[in-house]
Amino acid sequence: EVATLISEYTGGEMVEIQRTEAYGDLNEKAEAEINDGVRPEITMPIDNIDDYDTIFVGYPIWWNEAPAMIASFLENYDFEGKTIIPFNSHGGSGFSNTIEEIKELQPDANISDEGLSISRDKVADSVQDVTDWAKSLDLSEK
Repeated sequence: EVATLISEYTGGEMVEIQRTEAYGDLNEKAEAEINDGVRPEITMPIDNIDDYDTIFVGYPIWWNEAPAMIASFLENYDFEGKTIIPFNSHGGSGFSNTIEEIKELQPDANISDEGLSISRDKVADSVQDVTDWAKSLDLSEK
């Protein structure tokens, strides 16, 4: 929902990051990936990544981390000189340590300090918050 709002506001293209193989038991598999540092194969190739200067990366927080597929995405592309703006939904942990992880995985990118972190309980009611946040970034094509 948040990604859709950002895409609508900025006029940006939206691509969903997915694992090649379905999780099955999400809790067991996803937690093991995070704990073991596994980088699952993902399905969404972006052929024109060089066309973008700003990349929004959205994810839920699972076990105080971004899903392992986010690390796969970040390791598969070179974002040198690009701006990465993170956003997430969480159950009370905010960004946890995910900003630092993104910086480690993309040391030559500009990682925005103006990311958006929304409690999963408030995502459905966050249209105005997301719009206000996106507007504050001054990236709108509208």
